[in-house]
Amino acid sequence: MKKILSIGVVMFFLFTISCFAGSDAVYERNRPQEIKGWSVAGSDDKISATPRLMTELDTTYAQLTAEDTIEVLSSRYEDISQTITVKGINNLGKQISEKIALSGSSPIPSSATFRYIDQVETNANCTGTVTVRKATGDTFIVSIPIGAVEATILQHFNGEKDSYVTAWNANVINAGSGVVFDLRYYPDDNKCLSAGTGYKVIDKMVLPEISSDSSFFTQPIKCPAGGWIAVYATGKSPNMDGFVKVQGYDIEAQ
Repeated sequence: MKKILSIGVVMFFLFTISCFAGSDAVYERNRPQEIKGWSVAGSDDKISATPRLMTELDTTYAQLTAEDTIEVLSSRYEDISQTITVKGINNLGKQISEKIALSGSSPIPSSATFRYIDQVETNANCTGTVTVRKATGDTFIVSIPIGAVEATILQHFNGEKDSYVTAWNANVINAGSGVVFDLRYYPDDNKCLSAGTGYKVIDKMVLPEISSDSSFFTQPIKCPAGGWIAVYATGKSPNMDGFVKVQGYDIEAQ
């Protein structure tokens, strides 16, 4: 009788462990897996007294005003071996990235429909200026200058994912009266078309001439999905020079 009882206790114990193990396995399978780290960095040598989005060097930038396919081309026919990666938000509000092979000065269209353009980069140096434009009407969006491999814009669209900002730093790199840098979060990504209102200032740096500062957030700052993170700069003198880097990560919204 004691032997039968002992076997029953052991079987119950093993069954309990099995149940807990199965429960843990289900929990692990349901846990969000996709975490994407990101960083954007760049300089702007024409910071003015009017707040504006920081863009790399002298790269012009004009956001899409309506969703459309885009096309890429170079100013030189020799650029036929490079691949351009365009990152952005599609017409469903999701982060997308499409690789498009250059064919010299012939415009090559994307297969995806973009609502907003985030970042553009090339896998190799190009001999000409690379232009990204709207397919309808050839409206200019952004370019990669000769010698550069990306057209860095100090922004990050998080699409359907929550974003967490972990750190940023800013520098003023010329003599003058200084620059005010705003790290902004817009809960509505549509505000990239009208950025004067509807934002929260996550952090601010007010730097005098030739100085730098950094902020590291031990508790990452959450920016809910569907928004836009951007750095706006205001110079106290015309044509101030500044450099900024922002880093963080994205995770599937809970």
